[in-house]
Amino acid sequence: MTPGSEMAETPRWVTPDVPCFAVVGKVNTGKSAVLATLLEEDDDRVIRISPEPGETTGCQRLSLVLDGVERLRFIDTPGFQQPIEALRAIRALHDDAATTPGLGTLARFVERYRATEEFADECRLLAPLLEGAGILYVIDPGMPVYDSFLAEIEILRFSGRARLAVLNSRGEGDDSGEWRSHLNKAFNLVRTFDAHRARFAARRDLLAALNQIDERDRGHLDATMALLDAEWSQRREEAAEHIQSFLSEALALRERETYAEDGPAPEAAKRKAIASASRRYFERITRLERETADTLLDIYRHTAIRAEARAGFHGELDLASEETWRRLGLTRQQLTLVGAAVGAGAGLGVDAATLGHSLGIGALIGGLSGGALAFFKGEALPRFQMNIAKLGALGGRQLTLGPPRNPNFAWVLLDSVLIRYRQILLRAHARRGDDVLQAASVDDESVARRLASDRQKTLARWFRDIARQRNDAERDSAALAALVETLAEIEAGL
Repeated sequence: MTPGSEMAETPRWVTPDVPCFAVVGKVNTGKSAVLATLLEEDDDRVIRISPEPGETTGCQRLSLVLDGVERLRFIDTPGFQQPIEALRAIRALHDDAATTPGLGTLARFVERYRATEEFADECRLLAPLLEGAGILYVIDPGMPVYDSFLAEIEILRFSGRARLAVLNSRGEGDDSGEWRSHLNKAFNLVRTFDAHRARFAARRDLLAALNQIDERDRGHLDATMALLDAEWSQRREEAAEHIQSFLSEALALRERETYAEDGPAPEAAKRKAIASASRRYFERITRLERETADTLLDIYRHTAIRAEARAGFHGELDLASEETWRRLGLTRQQLTLVGAAVGAGAGLGVDAATLGHSLGIGALIGGLSGGALAFFKGEALPRFQMNIAKLGALGGRQLTLGPPRNPNFAWVLLDSVLIRYRQILLRAHARRGDDVLQAASVDDESVARRLASDRQKTLARWFRDIARQRNDAERDSAALAALVETLAEIEAGL
């Protein structure tokens, strides 16, 4: 903001090259929560969010940085403590009863009381306004419109600064209609924002609203929004690359184990080797999936949360039930159509969708939760692709195991990571209190089966190439484009 003539000679908070907004409101109305989501900051050491009032006791500078450059500056201010008394004092200092108090009167108020304790918080929050900061006024529409709020609104109106009011909705019943009737009279713009549920689009819309309250910074703010969009697009592409890398590594994964065939029980040795290789296989899949989820959390700046790898499913998941098949991966019909389209043959799709072979998929899901073998019955093992070769002069055998024959394998892997991605996008940075991102379960709706048929076929061809350890740069590129498009759809609400 361009400083006014009443601005302090040596600004503390405002500089000419960065638009600055003071975030103002009564204590515990959600100022810090709004800032945490706007700036994607979930670290309590930076922005403390607490149900206890009075967490913000002084002004704190927080910035939106894009490409390493500060683009917007927010000053988190302490809440009003005595707005009615402060309004009375401001009016008493105004020496012209025929006019409305302005910045000059507010400056005299701060000069009069800043060395005292009488209006300490009011003086602190007014300081950035005197320097030229605009106003982001945060209120909780679930609270009644008390006289104290009306006093706050009046004091902020006196500043003459560009003013945006934010109704920090919490998804509950509120009096937003009554609030708007008062705010519309004193603010350039009023917006609703749920700091605990807002996704990127809502966050972007609120930042874009700053364009509408002061034309002087329009060019700078337009450029900032363009940078924000470009950064988000870059994140999406980076996320797609990591997802593709995960799928490529998982589908190409093989585990090897040796065993002696000349011992007293060669078949028992073989079964033991298969079980050992199977366990390591799913442990590695679990680790890859968790590492990918953690990388996605980093991309979207969720530093205070990590992906969870549970030690096993709870009672809500029955690996042999049709519910599992109905929710994860592709449907029977989709597997058949996609399989036929890419030349894998419809028979494979039908066979894979038969519940009698569900141990393969069940093992995968269990593996993603860190306890696959706990769900096997007796000696039952997943139906892996398996090769057994002689070890030559050393004697014995080496088996190479993986991946499971089930063609739904790749689609469940994809579903697992896409569901994680959706959970990450749905998590606002203002959320506190839980530091674990839950693993995908059958309660989550499949993303893979809702993809366009052409995109399913593109991915299926790539899945087949990876499983067969073939490299095709053109199909790699097509699969990446399909993943980027899918992530964009998830962002839009898929």
